[in-house]
Amino acid sequence: MTRIINNNSEEQVTLLIQHIFGRHPSTSHTVLHNADASRMHATILWDGEDWLVQDSSSNGTFVNGNPVLRGSMQKLNKGDKIHFASLSGDAWEMLDVLPPKSLLVPVTAGLEAIELDGLAVLPNEELAEVTLYQSPNGHWVCESQSGISVLKTGDLVGCNGKTWRFIEARASEETTYLVSNQLPTSPQVGIFFNVSQNEEHVSFKFKMGEHVYDLGKRNHHYLMLLLARKRLEDRDNGLCEAEQGWMDKDQLCKMLGLSESHINILVYRFRKQVISLLPRSLNFPQAIERRNGEIRFAYGDIDIAGGTVVDLVSNH
Repeated sequence: MTRIINNNSEEQVTLLIQHIFGRHPSTSHTVLHNADASRMHATILWDGEDWLVQDSSSNGTFVNGNPVLRGSMQKLNKGDKIHFASLSGDAWEMLDVLPPKSLLVPVTAGLEAIELDGLAVLPNEELAEVTLYQSPNGHWVCESQSGISVLKTGDLVGCNGKTWRFIEARASEETTYLVSNQLPTSPQVGIFFNVSQNEEHVSFKFKMGEHVYDLGKRNHHYLMLLLARKRLEDRDNGLCEAEQGWMDKDQLCKMLGLSESHINILVYRFRKQVISLLPRSLNFPQAIERRNGEIRFAYGDIDIAGGTVVDLVSNH
């Protein structure tokens, strides 16, 4: 993320993809306090390659002491000093020119901004009541008890009385509310489990494209194993693909002896592990799907070796 600093007050601002500086607080992201500034004085924006400043004021905007032609755009570089309305006023310095990242900007007082990079949970990793992640097409998705939705700039997210506003680092579209099977998925994914006879150890691999990713043995893999078994059981019983694998969350909690919040933490840990293995150019597979009161494993191409025969109670 890119920051700009007021060299007089030392106020630092994280630039939004289209960031307005002006005197009026209702129309500006950063308020200018000098009386000769315009209500909407200037905009600093990201065009996909560079940060640009555009002047829309009466008294001008200056970069390194030189005026920006009103209505035109001028490229900004690291270290550039910007004056709004007057060279005798405060200088704002570009601390860097990094591409913007999607952010959670605090609405509740006392919270910090959260830079979104692959995966985030609210209020923290120990509770994981709300999970935010990128779908394979790059949209940010919010998953919570109330369902799954694609986020757009301005949407509020949070829990436990703590609220943030989502700001996307690209032009946003209309918010779309989804049922889980509408979410776009990655290329065909093959899933491989290897389970010890006592089921104490569950190793997990998946193949995506031509690459095989080995997640090793983790405690949270047992949850994935149970969900995968339910999917295979439903397939063998002749259920259609759309209805295969759904498990009632209360039933799953009883089977594992865990609370729903603990199950959410296990899902989060699994997602985090996958992200750590995949190249940054790829978004992780959508392995878990949810609908009202139910959860399932997203993929049907499953191979399970070892373990014991488990009779899962059907939801249907």
